Amino acid sequence: MADTETTDHKLNFEQNELVLCFHGPLLYEAKILKAENWGPEDSESGDTGPHYYVHYKGWKKTWDEWVPEERVVKHNEANLMRQKQLKDTYSNKKKKTVRIGNKGSIEDQEKSNDVSESSPSHQGDNKNEAELQEDQLQKENHERGKKRKKINDDEEEEEFMNRLEIKIPLPESLKVKLIDDWENVTRNNALLKLPRKYTVADILNEYLEFKHNLIASTANNQKSDKDDIHSEVVQGIKIYFDKTLGNILLYADERQQYVNIRKQFLDKENSEIYGAEHLLRLFVELPRLLAHTTMDQAATETLEEHLIDFLKFIQKNEDQYFAETEYERHGWVCANCKTSNTPGWRAGETPDKKLCNACGLYFSKYKSHRPEHLWNNLRNKSA
Repeated sequence: MADTETTDHKLNFEQNELVLCFHGPLLYEAKILKAENWGPEDSESGDTGPHYYVHYKGWKKTWDEWVPEERVVKHNEANLMRQKQLKDTYSNKKKKTVRIGNKGSIEDQEKSNDVSESSPSHQGDNKNEAELQEDQLQKENHERGKKRKKINDDEEEEEFMNRLEIKIPLPESLKVKLIDDWENVTRNNALLKLPRKYTVADILNEYLEFKHNLIASTANNQKSDKDDIHSEVVQGIKIYFDKTLGNILLYADERQQYVNIRKQFLDKENSEIYGAEHLLRLFVELPRLLAHTTMDQAATETLEEHLIDFLKFIQKNEDQYFAETEYERHGWVCANCKTSNTPGWRAGETPDKKLCNACGLYFSKYKSHRPEHLWNNLRNKSA
């Protein structure tokens, strides 16, 4: 690694500093274990500049990772508030469920207190010796039951902690896509235009075809067991996506859009409507979802290898699969010349009437719409 004192880039964070670090769309408390400036030859991916090896607070050490400086922010009051806002947005539904659960527990406790206060044990100490012995026996049985429950809970917790952990690291460029997607939806209210041009089903099929052709070219066109493995992995991703999208992969601002699109396309699966942006969100959740499976170490390692390979395929084709323009998100067309190809959008006469950059500039200057012969002549020249 490059020496931090001999590189030109300034490190804005120090070793052992407590920071907040992006992992997926959320911020987590982390500690910097190492701080280094990377040169072109210091990483396999060719990443350069300040990088930090971080440990996420409360996470296993297997999640420690090198991150570029753009994923790290200062641990201060403003960023802690930002962390809370991100968490509230992402886990709003979960919090609502917890609140309902807590309310039920409080009501149950109040009922229990009411019963206790009106029970015979609170109406005087007039019990005979036999009754007292019976009460003591019931108390001992209750305590033994509580101990057995604690032992069972401890065993279940130990069993869960000993389960093999699935780790699916996202390539850096895809992490940036994930963060941009969050900002577009939650801050800019820029929902994706659905159905996507390249749906999850399209991406999975293209990946499967790519792997099949690759295997066929090295196996003399003979069917390989690897074909079956890739098919199983792809089918598993599709099932997880279809089942979890409506429950855990949507931001609050997208839920009404989801309801509307499901009514419109009753004969389609979620994977035939949504695209790469929502698929990336699944990969953030997959480690937690897969933690409840009973795979052995060999199966876990094989699955990790194939999921990482699939992410590399998406990264290789990210310019094709991800929305890059406002039109792809909003479905906007110019209210005047009807084009969707523009370097930027401008306000029209009303908020719902967007104008392309050229028509917007003309409208702003002359307070009238750009004449048809101007944009028709320009298109003819381009053609």
